[in-house]
Amino acid sequence: DNFFHRKHAVNTISKSKSSDDSSKPVRAILALGGNVGDTYEAFVRALSALGQDDDQCSLVRTSFLYKTRPMYVTEQPDFLNGAVEVETNLDSHSLLLRIKEIEAKLGRQLFGERNGPRPIDIDILFYGDRNEAIIEPTGVTTPHDLKVPHAKIQEREFVLAPLNDLDKSITHPIMGKTVKELFSDLFDEDSQDMSAERTIPLPRNRFLTFNETIVMGILNTTPDSFSDGGQASTIDCAVDKAMQLIQDGAGIIDIGGESTRPGAKEVMIEDELNRTIPVIKKLREASDIPISIDTRHSKVARAAIEAGADIVNDVSGGTFDPDMLSTVADLRVPFVIMHMRGTPETMQSMTQYDDVVMEVASSLQEQSKRAEMAGIPRWLQILDPGLGFAKDFYGNLALVREIERLRDLLCGAPLMLGPSRKGFIGKITGVEKPEDRDFGTIGACAVAVSRGGSNIVRVHNVKAVKHAMMVVDAIRSSDSK
Repeated sequence: DNFFHRKHAVNTISKSKSSDDSSKPVRAILALGGNVGDTYEAFVRALSALGQDDDQCSLVRTSFLYKTRPMYVTEQPDFLNGAVEVETNLDSHSLLLRIKEIEAKLGRQLFGERNGPRPIDIDILFYGDRNEAIIEPTGVTTPHDLKVPHAKIQEREFVLAPLNDLDKSITHPIMGKTVKELFSDLFDEDSQDMSAERTIPLPRNRFLTFNETIVMGILNTTPDSFSDGGQASTIDCAVDKAMQLIQDGAGIIDIGGESTRPGAKEVMIEDELNRTIPVIKKLREASDIPISIDTRHSKVARAAIEAGADIVNDVSGGTFDPDMLSTVADLRVPFVIMHMRGTPETMQSMTQYDDVVMEVASSLQEQSKRAEMAGIPRWLQILDPGLGFAKDFYGNLALVREIERLRDLLCGAPLMLGPSRKGFIGKITGVEKPEDRDFGTIGACAVAVSRGGSNIVRVHNVKAVKHAMMVVDAIRSSDSK
């Protein structure tokens, strides 16, 4: 685990050395894969082992993660694949030996079936600040082949997809093409669609996979939420409602015990705990549905995850509670980083932007980097532009209309959108009661998803939005068939 918390340690070391110091750390790009056992846990253990000495290797950033189909030997389970950028004081041979030692400790049979099932596989894709080619056969300096860049990068979607997340501009020293060009060529030549599916790991070796739009169902256990306050007033009522949301098609249940409507005051932590934790425990007994806890408080986040929740959804993006980022890093669960200014009590006085899309993206990027520095890798992050939170009418419309631009500015990060029953929908439709704004909510979700911007939509009326998203997804996917 410590490898994620100690990131940028080598970066700090390198800045203290002169530019001509031969021991100055260099960049290496590593690919990770596996399809046996708890693959994500193997990734974490491998990276932790790799970074056990601060002066030898440090994580700079991660790609996103992908579920991929096996190549070459196809009769085996799907793989989990990712890539990481590290800075290291190890030369290429020593790095390779360290990697092979780690693979062996984690159960990989190093001389078993080539391309067969394995719990962990770590390859050096690129090494050195100038990405020089290194080719040495077995037995020259190590008992393993050393080939950098790794062979067959250009034909492997499971390598290029995460590599494209890390750095599109890296140039292959032999082929003379950038990663972006290699990735594009792969589909142009094969006339095929991308089969790698973005995924986010959850506790207990479960995953959220973005092969379709995920509908997050809202379960408020508060007496004063703007749309459905008081409807889940007892534990049994709340769990019954959650089970109905699951039946209606929810892929995640988002449980909150504090209203964040405009003007809402902060709730005592004990009240929030009493409202949410018993519901999470009972729902977890009844279902394995992914559960997110909607909270700004680190104590609530920790208690919720320990009670069986899987995701922390913080409307402040980790800015309200100074212990939130370190807590989520310690819990090793996905984190939803939402954009807002101020607090629910003050945010509607902070709605002025010169370019709302650019400024929201810049703020989210900054908070995402803070989360990374705290030990929450990028492959555990979901970003949310925060509709209705310190946004005026036109700001909300711009964020939905230009969501594709927003996603590009955020380098393709997974996005969640929460337009459900918000005030801007009421202003457009003339519908005063929030609970009657579901038709307008469908419209906002459909636009965002059809433009390829949103992976998750957070809504009250799950059944209606789920059906609409199934139609939007089907229409979008039919375009490439």
